[in-house]
Amino acid sequence: MAGESFTSPTSGLTPTLSSPAYLALSSYWSRSLTTLTKVERKYLLSDDGMVSFIIKGFHVFKSDLPDSFHKGIFDTFEALPQNPGDKINEAVPELARIWDGPQMRGALTSILGLGYRISPHMHCHKNVPNTRNQPWHQDERGDRDHQHRERTHTRSVLAMYYPQQVTHNMGPTAIIPASHRRVASPDSMVTYGTVRSQFLSVVPAGSVVINHYDVWHAATSNTSQKVRYMMKWMFERTQDSDSPTWAHDPSQMDEMRQRLEGEHPAPLSRNEYSRDHELRVEMWNNMAGKTAAMPKIYSAHLGGPWPQPGGATTASRMRRQ
Repeated sequence: MAGESFTSPTSGLTPTLSSPAYLALSSYWSRSLTTLTKVERKYLLSDDGMVSFIIKGFHVFKSDLPDSFHKGIFDTFEALPQNPGDKINEAVPELARIWDGPQMRGALTSILGLGYRISPHMHCHKNVPNTRNQPWHQDERGDRDHQHRERTHTRSVLAMYYPQQVTHNMGPTAIIPASHRRVASPDSMVTYGTVRSQFLSVVPAGSVVINHYDVWHAATSNTSQKVRYMMKWMFERTQDSDSPTWAHDPSQMDEMRQRLEGEHPAPLSRNEYSRDHELRVEMWNNMAGKTAAMPKIYSAHLGGPWPQPGGATTASRMRRQ
């Protein structure tokens, strides 16, 4: 691309599980947090950012690269004779400035810990005009059945990059916040229609949405006359963390606990709230490690005074305390 040339340490690599390229990619990320550059550390998520990810199941950021770069990526894919499938990085090596850029590294180090790796599964999704809505779904994994989901940890994420501006009528990706803690059969998921709390990836050019792998999502219908591209990569955790790998501030722990137990981005039935709060705290503990773990409070089983008319239940009152 004119004016946007660069050399990436991983350009041209073909990621397959047994190839030297895949091993090179894996070792490329096997480094400690202290070796991150000052720029990369700038993009580590804060405690608030991590809590938002845990609660909602996704994180959105806008690339710092110029609009001309993203237009170049769009034009390059428009010129490809066919979809390169899992070889998008090989077909368009300039994509390394997204999936291997400092903003992505900062976010992924925060979410997946040290030494995360890229999966050989990647793809370019092209949503052309006059497409229909895709049903809600969770992506499958070959090493587990559909009912085996990571409700209390984050071991895999999907990073979705949009090289063009996405408007409401261009088939944005729809996401149900907090759905990564919901397990449902594929047959039941497809019966759901529009969800009141759903998030649509109506975003400017160069935006990236990082999803917990198990979040419910779907492509929506493209009723415009424009093509909507989305490049998707899968990244995986390789080790559990002993301490937070994001920009953690121990003095914020009480506030983070209140957010984990008080925010509800999607409607739940009343009997689900307590269990959902417990799952959130468990996810924080698994991602933060033992040095920043929060005590578990199974508030649904706590005793105490009987609730008063118009007042909170015992469990709700104890959570606030």
